[in-house]
Amino acid sequence: MEKELKDGTMKKLIAIDMDGTLVNKRLKVTQENKDAIQKAQKAGHIVVIATGRSLDEARFTLDEAQLTLPLICVNGAEILDENRKKVSSVPISFERYEMMAKVLMEQDVYFEIYGSDGTYTNDREQAFEVMKDIVLTSNPEASEEDVHKAALMRFKLGLVHHIDSYETLFQKQDFEIYKLLAFSSHHEKLSKAAQQLKEMGDLAVSSSANNNLEITNKAAQKGLALLDFAAHANISLENTMAIGDNYNDVSMLEMAGTSVAMGNAEAEIKAIASYVTKSNEESGVAHAIERFIAE
Repeated sequence: MEKELKDGTMKKLIAIDMDGTLVNKRLKVTQENKDAIQKAQKAGHIVVIATGRSLDEARFTLDEAQLTLPLICVNGAEILDENRKKVSSVPISFERYEMMAKVLMEQDVYFEIYGSDGTYTNDREQAFEVMKDIVLTSNPEASEEDVHKAALMRFKLGLVHHIDSYETLFQKQDFEIYKLLAFSSHHEKLSKAAQQLKEMGDLAVSSSANNNLEITNKAAQKGLALLDFAAHANISLENTMAIGDNYNDVSMLEMAGTSVAMGNAEAEIKAIASYVTKSNEESGVAHAIERFIAE
């Protein structure tokens, strides 16, 4: 049975993407967004972050903003409660990883591994380019200095770890693979790799920037995680809202009762949304939350 709040309105669930959505070009949560989230929480609604980021990458930004929220991380491959305790995970098997790695290497496509204890790269220079691509895609108006600072921060804060060989990861006890983040400026190679990966049948292949692919277990998607959150909270999908800006948000935008595209979102994302809010530089998340909880 659905839950009513003290004022007689229905309890609602709000899922928010991070890059290009909750955070601005400096990768900060604006005060307006923070205030709107806390207002929704205080009223009794549930606000969850749904991101392609790892826990470490998401945690830093939320801690800086002093926000305590449950998390759908790595596009749904890992779900954590508001205390950062893991609720569930949907990993990629090592056997499947070997097939994925073979496809990407044959196309000369660089990739990082998002695992249960962090994010790993075997090429620092490429990892730097990956972050620049994500920041620029979400914030095309960002200055070169802003892009450089955001990309550099990833290393300074230890949010990505450099190792010589990915094979050493598989010797770790209880290590799980959540996602491969692939990157190439050669779109033909990236497209060929994407097609081959999709043909495996059990993978979800999306993107969060112009030159990347985000590859997870097919059961690890933001939309499926949103469905689970709603079911456990006894909230109907009609009373859910998802806010996003890019292709890895599609599954949750299609799942939610109300789907909101950012003003800076890709045109295809705006086309499938219930409506378009302001950009991430204009605290579009705050405006969407205020409108949703007032309905």
